[in-house]
Amino acid sequence: MAPKPNKTSIKSIVRAPQQDRSRQTVEAILESAVQILETEGLDGFKVAALAERSGYGVGTLYQYFENIDAVMMALVELESERQRQTLLAEFSDAAARGKKQTTRDLVDMMVGAFSQRRAAHRAIIEWVLSRRDVRMIEGRNTFLGQMLASVSLRTQGLTMQRLLNPTEMFVLSRAFLGALRTAIWNDDPDTTSPQFGQAMTDLVDGYMYMLAKREQESGGH
Repeated sequence: MAPKPNKTSIKSIVRAPQQDRSRQTVEAILESAVQILETEGLDGFKVAALAERSGYGVGTLYQYFENIDAVMMALVELESERQRQTLLAEFSDAAARGKKQTTRDLVDMMVGAFSQRRAAHRAIIEWVLSRRDVRMIEGRNTFLGQMLASVSLRTQGLTMQRLLNPTEMFVLSRAFLGALRTAIWNDDPDTTSPQFGQAMTDLVDGYMYMLAKREQESGGH
């Protein structure tokens, strides 16, 4: 008898190449979930609707997910992982072509990622904001903060002798994501406008400039 999928490790199922069948099933379910959120929002996001849209029976859904909240949590994790992989791929490709990415390039990548399927993103944001436990998990993700900090320093020709401390990392990443998500949530301002991209770039570069100059003035301590 085949082992039952582990409901507590959706991310590992999605990532692990040796579990192709499980990964494909999970990805198909999550894609169907995004489609429902895009067209129906959270009000229409039910187990029965997900089973109908995905073509998998309710029993199969419960093999992989404890409940509908577990599906949403998997979407949050998958979206975060996809953004990370996209950024890494873009920067790797740019490096191979001898092009140095700027803060604005990074901002445009993130804005572009969030601007796709806006209704689904709004629904996910609404769910995240309603869940304190999910917000706390997100707050511990430092990847975006590290990317923003390093690219901004390089763009401005600045250096720091230390990594950002946890508080600085939190402020930078949450300020950036908070502004972006609020714009998506309110559908205003227009995230595709040059003004929005420049304002987000100024947010990151201004913060990193202040930290770098403060370190310089204190003698690197």
